[in-house]
Amino acid sequence: MFKKIRQMNTEINELIQKNITYYTLSFTTLICAFLFFNISLISIYNIHQSNKTLNKSYALSVYMNNNVSQNSIEKIEKSILNLQGIEKISYINKELAFQNLAAQLGLSNRGINNPLLNSFIVKTEGEKNLNEAKVIIDEIDGVKEVVINKKRVAALDEKIKRNNKLIIGLLIITLLPIKIMIFNIMHSSVVSQNHDIEAKLYLGMEKKEILRPYYFINNIKFISAAVIGSLIFLNLYEFIRTEIAGLNYLASTIQAGIVVGIIIILVSLSFPFLSFNLIKVKR
Repeated sequence: MFKKIRQMNTEINELIQKNITYYTLSFTTLICAFLFFNISLISIYNIHQSNKTLNKSYALSVYMNNNVSQNSIEKIEKSILNLQGIEKISYINKELAFQNLAAQLGLSNRGINNPLLNSFIVKTEGEKNLNEAKVIIDEIDGVKEVVINKKRVAALDEKIKRNNKLIIGLLIITLLPIKIMIFNIMHSSVVSQNHDIEAKLYLGMEKKEILRPYYFINNIKFISAAVIGSLIFLNLYEFIRTEIAGLNYLASTIQAGIVVGIIIILVSLSFPFLSFNLIKVKR
């Protein structure tokens, strides 16, 4: 066993020394490929998370009758919370709302009748739940009116659609080509040695024994480049997220690291099995 390991180690060293320039360039290219792969991956993840937040931002206003008691208001709140797709409900007291409005307008609210009504701001998940909630809340006793800001709903719909198109664009334009480039690099690193491999086959050596050092170098190079490219990306991501104003809404570096880590582990585990199918040499 140790003899085989020493023999393979010697073969690996010979291969690397013989093609040092090629392996250095391909390894550097792989690191860059994984760096851009992670940039695309986390961009897609952030846009997806943004869509989830937007999808939970559909809101309607529920205005209650003037003569509704505090007990009835609590019952209305419980009825609304029991509806499907309700994300959040906020009670707005008409007296506090009137004081805030007067302060914003720079007016005194003394001696002025309060025209406002006690109300709820209800947030739902998705436009479908919003419309269904409106129909049901309209029928609740003590509710005077339910209002949906159609312009806000249309703006949310447009943002979500735009984000979905951006995700598809990133998948097609960046993520898939980078994946293809990574596997082509790995494939060519073995194909470039076809002449030597076939020469050894004609001399009667076993194919498995010949290809083992090539696959070993391939797998180590692939996994090392994936780890280095990911670490470079995470450091850049942390710097950009913390140092550039207005980008604190992005997923945390820990979240990004978990996503990148899961993908890299899955890819790294699958590549050793896939690498045996990347090359076909004649017997």
